[in-house]
Amino acid sequence: MIISTQPLKATVFIAIFCFISLGLNAQNGERIFKNSCIACHTVGGGKRVGPDLIGITTKRNEAWLTKWIRSSQSLIQSGDSIAIAVFEANNKVPMPDQNLSDAEIKEVVDYIKVNSTTAAVPGAATLATSAPQVPIKSSDIASAEEILLGQHIFEGDTRLTNGGVACISCHNVASNRIIPGGLLAKDLTTVHTRMGGDAGLTGILNAPPFPAMAEAYKNRPLTENEIYAVVSFLNIVEKESATQSATATSPLLKYGFISFAVWIVIIFIVWRHRKKYAVNKRIYERQLKTS
Repeated sequence: MIISTQPLKATVFIAIFCFISLGLNAQNGERIFKNSCIACHTVGGGKRVGPDLIGITTKRNEAWLTKWIRSSQSLIQSGDSIAIAVFEANNKVPMPDQNLSDAEIKEVVDYIKVNSTTAAVPGAATLATSAPQVPIKSSDIASAEEILLGQHIFEGDTRLTNGGVACISCHNVASNRIIPGGLLAKDLTTVHTRMGGDAGLTGILNAPPFPAMAEAYKNRPLTENEIYAVVSFLNIVEKESATQSATATSPLLKYGFISFAVWIVIIFIVWRHRKKYAVNKRIYERQLKTS
């Protein structure tokens, strides 16, 4: 009896093709993950701003992951119970929408799938676990000079090495150390805890995941020392905010009202001494009296 080997060969060929395809997708996914995800996530490296993604492909199907990666807020607003639970479990920090195609999202998912297996092996290093980690030293032991440098960088008093913009252009912190800042983006008073401490903030400043921030620092990254200084400053700001008055009036708001009041008084004084009638009217009235 002769047994055909064709089905076996076909099966082996398909398996090899799928393995190679998964590997190629993972390579492309590595690049996308590094550019878009690594600031907030790792695969086997622990929680940052967002959860560790190791094994996520075994917990969620690809369709759900695609919707979440493309627009987590849309999925949350649709009433998806899993999405809501994930959002609440991560301090309700919104994940930015990702402008990726279905093919690119699949490549990221394949990368996570491959690296979930690799990261589970003791001693195995992956991009997701080796890219920006906690600073060499904790910001809790930063010197006064390092904190002051972070303050000057935040305010824009110290020019960044690569020419990036000052944080205060878009952000504000409720601190007696500096004047109020911009309102274009979130207040950063409690960002140290909210974004995962030293590890989370360092990751974000290394590879900004937010579109506006990413564009602002594109080709103008902060140096390692600058990142540590800013993280240290934001850490001390949050600690001090607990002892500062929550109802303290913003200096800009206070002096703005004072300036407004002064101008109202000046306008009132000038208005009282204005000429109420035209010169021709007074001449005409004098002529009537003498006629």
